[in-house]
Amino acid sequence: MSGEPARMLTYRKETMPTTPLRAAPILVALVTLLPWAADAAAKPFPGPPSGWDHTVASTPTAEVPRAQETWRKSDGEVISYLADGTAAYDDTVGLVKKNVSDNGLKPSMDADRTCGGRRAHEVELTLGTSVVHQLIVDDAPGVTKLTYVRPAGSRAAADVTSAMSAYCGP
Repeated sequence: MSGEPARMLTYRKETMPTTPLRAAPILVALVTLLPWAADAAAKPFPGPPSGWDHTVASTPTAEVPRAQETWRKSDGEVISYLADGTAAYDDTVGLVKKNVSDNGLKPSMDADRTCGGRRAHEVELTLGTSVVHQLIVDDAPGVTKLTYVRPAGSRAAADVTSAMSAYCGP
C-alpha cells in the first residue's frame, strides 16, 4: 500500500504539465480568430450626406446585436439600414429568393456580388408604384440589409448610389 500513493503522485506529476500544452493550441486559435471575428462585424452605413430625415430605431448591444436606421425624403424615397448579428446570410438570401419566386415577381436585378470584400446579394424589383432595391451583405456572424425604396419611374438618387458605393468600398 505504501507504493500506491507514490504511483498516484508520480502520475499526477506527469499529467499536470501536459494540460497547459493542450490549452496552448486552443488559446492560439482563439487569439487568431478573435481579430477576424471583430473585423467581420457589421459596419455602420453613413447614409446620404444631407436632405434626408434620419431616424435611429435601435443600436446594437451585447444582448440584442441589432441596429436599425432609416432616412426619409419628402418625395417618398426611403433608405433603411438593418444590421442583425443573429441572422444568417444564406438563410436571408434564401428567404428573399423564395419570396420573389412564390409571388411570381420579376426582378430587374438579382445577382451575387461583393461588398467590402464580403459576399453580398443585390436584388431590385418593382412593387406597385415603388421600386425596391436591396443589398444583403454577409457580416458573419450576422447580416446587413440596405434597402432603398423610390417611386416607380424615377431614377435612383445620386446621393443614395454614392452612399451605397462608399459603403461597399473599392
